[in-house]
Amino acid sequence: PIRLPRGSVLEEPHREIEFAYFPISGVASIVAMGTDGESVDTTMIGREGMTGLAVFLGTGQMPVRTMVQVPMTGFRLRSDDLRAELVREGVLVNLLRRYTQVVMVSMAQLILCNRVHRLDQRAARWLLQVDERVDEAPFDVTQEFLAEMIGTQRPSVSLAVRQFKDDGLITYSRGRLVISDREGLLKRSCSCISVMHDEERRLRDTVERYM
Repeated sequence: PIRLPRGSVLEEPHREIEFAYFPISGVASIVAMGTDGESVDTTMIGREGMTGLAVFLGTGQMPVRTMVQVPMTGFRLRSDDLRAELVREGVLVNLLRRYTQVVMVSMAQLILCNRVHRLDQRAARWLLQVDERVDEAPFDVTQEFLAEMIGTQRPSVSLAVRQFKDDGLITYSRGRLVISDREGLLKRSCSCISVMHDEERRLRDTVERYM
């Protein structure tokens, strides 16, 4: 069992992964790193998944950083123990194949999202995704961190957050945020969150067919 604060680094770029983490509550992100220090969130990991997919894929490492966004509770498993379980070709392998596809679809959708959707739509989508994965409200998120995760500058994020507050969609004070009107925020979000949800549901509902 683990309990990790925000900012905990679970995987470093180009380093062998020692543990896979299975969250119960909280959020981790796979963050792409640029050569000049820039970074952007590529996919979010919560109770629906796990970190350490490179272990499952047999490569052991990736050129990305995986870090805790929102304080996380859950379990961790040594990579060697996960590899031993994969050899059994049991239920876990089938589930991880489906989860890998969820991650691939999410990453592809976020490429589109970052290319064509407005900043406020992307911010709304990101906040909704976090809210789905945490058990407690309010949750901690600074505007600097939100800007980093959606690949923009803080002044632009500050404007979007102020608009959400003024419209009664969220309450936000000193880095603590509560979504007050989820349906309203969903209307302000882009359609990417629905695309990702639809794929998650499809794979969950059809898991028995391919076991």
